[in-house]
Amino acid sequence: MHEVIAHGVPAALVALGAPEVEACLEYRVDDPYAVSMAFGAGCALGGSSVAWVFARKLLVDGVTTSAGLGDVRVRPYDPEQTVIEFWVDGACAVLLLRTEDIRAFLSATYRAVPLGSEWRRISWDEVLARLTEGQH
Repeated sequence: MHEVIAHGVPAALVALGAPEVEACLEYRVDDPYAVSMAFGAGCALGGSSVAWVFARKLLVDGVTTSAGLGDVRVRPYDPEQTVIEFWVDGACAVLLLRTEDIRAFLSATYRAVPLGSEWRRISWDEVLARLTEGQH
């Protein structure tokens, strides 16, 4: 079984009158370059839960400087808060999280897989099998 680090974090959806939402940051050691952030059904159109997957390094960089050019962007708001923007089809959801919560989550991921050692956790045989699947 692969180790999974899950960390619930309160997040403020930045919109007039929007309630605080519970989000969950997740890190899987078998996918060492990625983190995911999931939101419950209360945050999604149509009542479905939503999850975004993005690079752990984006979160690492984003707590100290603006990071990301695509669908997920992370930047400091002030010394205690970090903004995460999720873009889709020209629309943007903006979340405000406590930087302390993000750092605690990242610390747990570093204990599981230190930065720079991610490549050691990749099952290269599985990657090669997926890449060559159906090519016989």
